[in-house]
Amino acid sequence: MKRSVSTILFCCLAAISGMQAQQKSARIKLNEVTLMHEMLSTPSPLDKATVNDRAVSFQWPLHADVDTSEEVLDGMKSTKKKIDKSQLKYQLRYSQNAAMKSNVVQVESRWPFFNPEKDLGTGVWYWQYGYVEDGNTLWSPILQFTVKANPDKFCPPSFKTMQARLPKNHPRILVQKDKWTDFMNNSKSKPEHQWYLERADKVLTIPMQSVNDIKADLAKGLKSEMQRSAMLTRESRRIIDKEEGNVELLIRAYLLTKDTRYSKEAIKRIMEMLSWDKNKNVMGDFNAATMLSLSSLAYDSFYDLLTGPQKQDLLKEIKRRGSEFYANFNNRLENHIADNHVWQMTLRIFTFAAFSVYGDLPEATVWADYCYNVWLARFPGLNKDGAWHNGDSYFAVNFRTLIEVPYFYSTVTGFDFFSDPWYQGSVMYTMYQQPPFSKSGGNGSGHQGNLKPNSIRVGYLDALARLTGNTYAADYVRRVATTPDYHKRLITVKSGSLAWFRLQCDKPLPTGEGLTSLPMGYVFPQSGLASFMTNWDRVGSNAMFSFRSSPYGSTSHAIANQNAFNTFFGGNSLFYSSGHHIAFVDKHSMLCHRSTRAHNTILVNGMGQRIGTEGYGWIPRYYVGEKIGYVLGDASNAYGKEVSPLWLERGKEGGIEYTPANGWDENHLKTFRRHTVALGKSGLMFIYDELEADKPVTWDYLLHTVIKPMSVTKKDKFVHIQATNKNGASDAYLFSSGALKTDTTSQFFVPAVNWLRADANGKFAPYPNHWHFKATSEKKQIYRFATVINTHALNKPAADPQILPDGRIKIGSWIIKVNISSEGTPSFFIRSTRKGEDVNITYKGGATIVREDGYETTLVDKLPELEI
Repeated sequence: MKRSVSTILFCCLAAISGMQAQQKSARIKLNEVTLMHEMLSTPSPLDKATVNDRAVSFQWPLHADVDTSEEVLDGMKSTKKKIDKSQLKYQLRYSQNAAMKSNVVQVESRWPFFNPEKDLGTGVWYWQYGYVEDGNTLWSPILQFTVKANPDKFCPPSFKTMQARLPKNHPRILVQKDKWTDFMNNSKSKPEHQWYLERADKVLTIPMQSVNDIKADLAKGLKSEMQRSAMLTRESRRIIDKEEGNVELLIRAYLLTKDTRYSKEAIKRIMEMLSWDKNKNVMGDFNAATMLSLSSLAYDSFYDLLTGPQKQDLLKEIKRRGSEFYANFNNRLENHIADNHVWQMTLRIFTFAAFSVYGDLPEATVWADYCYNVWLARFPGLNKDGAWHNGDSYFAVNFRTLIEVPYFYSTVTGFDFFSDPWYQGSVMYTMYQQPPFSKSGGNGSGHQGNLKPNSIRVGYLDALARLTGNTYAADYVRRVATTPDYHKRLITVKSGSLAWFRLQCDKPLPTGEGLTSLPMGYVFPQSGLASFMTNWDRVGSNAMFSFRSSPYGSTSHAIANQNAFNTFFGGNSLFYSSGHHIAFVDKHSMLCHRSTRAHNTILVNGMGQRIGTEGYGWIPRYYVGEKIGYVLGDASNAYGKEVSPLWLERGKEGGIEYTPANGWDENHLKTFRRHTVALGKSGLMFIYDELEADKPVTWDYLLHTVIKPMSVTKKDKFVHIQATNKNGASDAYLFSSGALKTDTTSQFFVPAVNWLRADANGKFAPYPNHWHFKATSEKKQIYRFATVINTHALNKPAADPQILPDGRIKIGSWIIKVNISSEGTPSFFIRSTRKGEDVNITYKGGATIVREDGYETTLVDKLPELEI
């Protein structure tokens, strides 16, 4: 035991020390296998850290012998000894005395985190955490951190405050009993009130569905147990989610009217559903969460109507389900990088269940304590920049959790949980990743379907605008939600409708600066994302560029697209990530959607990036000005053989072979740094790739389209690749160190076969092919690509770049001097020729220097502040 603890600490502190030493130069070369971890590997606050934005929360890694593999590795069997997690104990002590001899606060915790009841005072602090076993405590080394004053510091109240202010009577979750009458009266003037009643009245006339309606036959012809399980999970959810929505409508209609027609039908249906899990075709943790949600909401909402036996039946179900969820979360979730389903909705459901039976079920005291404190320690964003590393499609599944849980906490405690600075960043991410009436930025599995912002996304921005006063979000909402019934269609959507919140919240949309006041770009360094726009006012003529190089790598729903970009015009994609998200470890999904070959980036000897946190990139430098923008992505550590235990096991489950034939092999890459420069709001982007291997290799430059085929023309000095959509085009002019062999195809590496997503009639729609361009170099140890991309209206054709006599490139009002030779220092110099503009950017292998209207900014590599 002693060895494993010291190993954790040594690795952590050595890595931190090494990183800090490397930061002294302009360029940081990372040697770490991973920047993020599937499970927490470093304590927080880190040694020598500074805390000034929020109250201190102490967190530390699980002991090495604690087995979390059943939950984390999808059933992978572990050789670690089994430990009863409920018996785990830790000790923590902290003081402003370096020797820990005086004024020491010492506490015991059942979880590997602790939130002090009050924020620590300013100054230098020292702390230790310890693992308790057999009555003895093995302490970590003493760690040091500094607390700085900040008038805007986020300091939420302790759980004791939440306990003291939680109402003693019912209902208390969807509405509080002492405010119920006012809520009913105030709600009548809002359109959502009538929407709920219309839908609930319809439910009263519709017979209840049964688990016997699950289309289990769809799973019979599938090849593997993984596929059959996925199909049954999907088809059972189709029935159960539908009935969950119906019952929730009845519960909410009752709370709006106190009409017992709704409560009687809801209770009848819930009691029938309690037995559904006995059916062999009911599978998936979301179905278990559904039963916990309905049981707890019914218990709380119908408390004064339920008979004694009905209360006992619901409490029995809540105790069973809640105990299962707590056993799963306890001493695992708080250390996990981002357990998708939990953060998406099951934590929210478990939280409301815990507080709904608090005082009535003994176990709920511990559950509520855990839920509240794990929120303070880890949520809302799992990082600081406000973005969502899992990608834009799955971000929407979190909206109810991100709004409803802190709104409940705010309502009970009186503290504004939305003053957390993360939410302002989240507004920016939500808008920059998907502007009004536009396709999303193209990151994360399942992103292809995000063609326009739906009312779930707009509802999230609507809520944040009202709760935080963000006027950019308010302008977004006003531009998109232009009809009185805009939000009506998706009012019962399981994952994201915030209609009930709008009934609860009476804050108006704020007025002030709108989208046209936003900067041309925004960068999210912890998540590794960036976006640039040319026109916030008229989306129809907006040229957009998105970029990803992320410390999270390609684990969870993230994809292996480090240093990849996408382009858009008029809200539709041009050069864009390809492939289809069919299932988590489906062969096409893994080899043609998650893998690097599907994205606008680079292959090394035909090989792509690792799957998992080990396949990481990061953003060392960025700059966003009024007339120029810049982002540097580093994917030097992303490539190589697959090494993640999690993804190796998932590969076995899905029949995925991580072989050279499929795109994974011994790593020969030393450097892949991609510089991207937004040349004002012209729609012009400059991309410069620094590439180096440990031996001569081929370099594949990839581009993809999903709407129309590309056209490819070889010119004297460059290759011209054009992508088009209905209204726009991206012309890419590719310059390189040597001659390129080009290839285009409309076929996937592995065909996309829809074996999972049947419609309500059991029919499987086919997936369309996409188009793929590859430019392959001769074998070179050092190579450089330079690309100029002009994204513009289709009816205004772009002129080719002009090659000046001295080799410089002129395009639009910009002059570019770039070294694309394999010899010499990697470099570029770009300047504006527009009269009266003093704008340029210089790179000569070291720092990047940006000059804009008399101001000069020197950019050197800086590591983002990361968790986990």
